[in-house]
Amino acid sequence: MTGSQAVRVHAAALAGLPGMTPVRLAKITDGFTPVTAWRALVAGAHPGDPMRRFEAAARTTEVDAVARRYRTAGVTVLVPGERGYPSRLEGDPGAPAVLFALGDPGVLEGRPRVAIVGTRSATPYGRRVAMEIAADLAGHGVVVVSGLAAGIDAAAHVGALGRTEEGAGPPVGVVGTGLDQVYPASSRSLWEDVSSRGAVLAESPLGTVPRPGVFPARNRIIAALSDVVVVVESHHRGGSLYTAEAAARRGIPVCAVPGSVKSLSSSGTNALLVDGCIPVRDATDVLVAVSLAGAATPARTAAARPSDAPLAAARPSGGQPTATRPAITRPAITRPAITRPTAARPTVPGTDLTPLQRSVLEALDETPTPFETLLLRTDLSVAEAAQACEHLVERGMVETGAGWWSRRS
Repeated sequence: MTGSQAVRVHAAALAGLPGMTPVRLAKITDGFTPVTAWRALVAGAHPGDPMRRFEAAARTTEVDAVARRYRTAGVTVLVPGERGYPSRLEGDPGAPAVLFALGDPGVLEGRPRVAIVGTRSATPYGRRVAMEIAADLAGHGVVVVSGLAAGIDAAAHVGALGRTEEGAGPPVGVVGTGLDQVYPASSRSLWEDVSSRGAVLAESPLGTVPRPGVFPARNRIIAALSDVVVVVESHHRGGSLYTAEAAARRGIPVCAVPGSVKSLSSSGTNALLVDGCIPVRDATDVLVAVSLAGAATPARTAAARPSDAPLAAARPSGGQPTATRPAITRPAITRPAITRPTAARPTVPGTDLTPLQRSVLEALDETPTPFETLLLRTDLSVAEAAQACEHLVERGMVETGAGWWSRRS
């Protein structure tokens, strides 16, 4: 095993230790190569593991078996400072201590890169816009980066994959699971297509199943890899706002696609526009932003320091972090002082509604909403959502059509 191979294999072994997280891994490898970090853990002498929580697992792990597992899965292990690790992540304050790749991560080098992100519960409008922008960008040789989630992410990758001519930009997906754990399961063929034409990246080792906490962390990688981030549709607390925040911290331009002011799926993107993000109507607007970002690249190193853009995620009463909208520097404009209330769901009429009925009504707006989107927004079962919709239609509070529902204005 060569020195470079040993570094990669030991990095994968460290990442796979029970209880290891990306944050702990960064601490364990700070000032150590993966090889020396592993030896220190085995000896129970690593200063980053004073309680020796990883000692027993490290002693019983066969590093050669780890190497065989990744080789069999066709997964490449990437480590900072080693060949293949994305250059845009080198020196980034949130750079993963190890990355895993299916396909060719080299497609990220020497090409413009645009992240297209948004809600899982996308509207037909949002999916169509994401597909069209991604297809046009790929046709101009742009690498479309996204998270391979359902909704906007998947639509963006489908659009990019539709361009097969020579010189088309290859797609890149960044996922929050192990590369052997396709999520959602319905996206298996999309994962395969993206990895065969471009690359799928993850910082989680093989075997890592979907967990809510990994997806906001994954979004920082999407942002850091990109020259520009485009948010197509997002609710006012949507996960894609984490990507926008991570981009703003790094001085990366954030663009947003305008949506109906009556659509919950566009409440987050419309708020980004109010806060000064770049409005995007089509791929031409994005290409202009990419060109401007390229001209500003030398200034990004300083902008990447967390202290330059102190953005914090507020923690609501439910205990889950809420993505704050990125702070965008914009020209001074004289405008009246307006105090805006904190974004919240619209007030729902009808004090006699059950909690399920109220949940459904809050998830609807005046634009037609497909039933599957309603299920994603409410986390209700099919039977519960259907019964609530039927009651609301009888009350005259909801309109229905062929497979869609909308709130009466």
